[in-house]
Amino acid sequence: MTNKKDRPAIPTALAARVLFHADRTCCVCRVRGKPVQIHHIDENPANTDIKNLSVLCFDCHRETQLHGGFDRKLNPHQVVLYRDDWNRLVARKRASEELSSRNPPEDAIDVEYATSLAEIYRENKNYELLATHYHIVGNEELRDKYIELALDGTVGDETVIYFRSLQGRPDLIPKDVADRELNRRAKERDWLQRARTLEHLGRHREAVKDYLKGVEHALGKERTFTAAYYLKELCESGLIDELFVLALKQAEEDKDLWWQIRALQELGWESELDDLLRQNEKNIRASGDLSLLSLLAQSLGEDQTWLSIEKEIARQESASYGNDTNTD
Repeated sequence: MTNKKDRPAIPTALAARVLFHADRTCCVCRVRGKPVQIHHIDENPANTDIKNLSVLCFDCHRETQLHGGFDRKLNPHQVVLYRDDWNRLVARKRASEELSSRNPPEDAIDVEYATSLAEIYRENKNYELLATHYHIVGNEELRDKYIELALDGTVGDETVIYFRSLQGRPDLIPKDVADRELNRRAKERDWLQRARTLEHLGRHREAVKDYLKGVEHALGKERTFTAAYYLKELCESGLIDELFVLALKQAEEDKDLWWQIRALQELGWESELDDLLRQNEKNIRASGDLSLLSLLAQSLGEDQTWLSIEKEIARQESASYGNDTNTD
């Protein structure tokens, strides 16, 4: 066995390259911010070929040293699979951010830049980056072509889910692939990444639950930036609108007009709201509900009627407020 003091050091430039490819993140657990080290996959410290190096945190590195018992050994083959899948994801994310960050005049895609990127990816047969590239550019035909080529190779479950979600086809994600990825994230208690997976799968209610669970966990660990970052992501993801859509469907099933109206208001679906109000005009007029009558008058363009109703609502609210604060 080689003494640690006698181990040849990994060249600085090579170490930097390995860490860069992995975004200084363990390729197995993928938890950002954990201390990491460069692991020799074949356990031979003299072999500094880049194909023999991976980035692991101390916890996952320990699993490469365990044999039997109740502990799971992380074998070299598994490490290679984890590493290659993670490095692809990091590269894909960087390519997406690089192209998206460019802001050419009038928001047009810089054709020369986009073309040169595509040539680089094609030359290296990097079908995953090509698929992402053409998705950003807006060429769905080429995106789908390279997605199929990428999926013909060896890719991880996360990559399969990501690409099918780009196509808007979660129905093409095999159940065993989805289950494995969700179970892996649950086992790692990585609720925030699990939330993203659930969103890709179109399971919106569950995705919101995991986002909130992950944010709560982050706050409990004093990881305030992480909590804020993912709350912002949740708000910008469209998942909140998806919940309002679910609420609308539930109100429709319950034949609850008021909550259908409220859901449409929050969604900003004005034409659908007008249609709903006019379809239910007879029932609304018969109900005597001032709030509904006000909305109906607005929809029908009955300005004077709307003004009269709003004055009556204000009068009733004022009278109610006076009764509530009278303590004599």
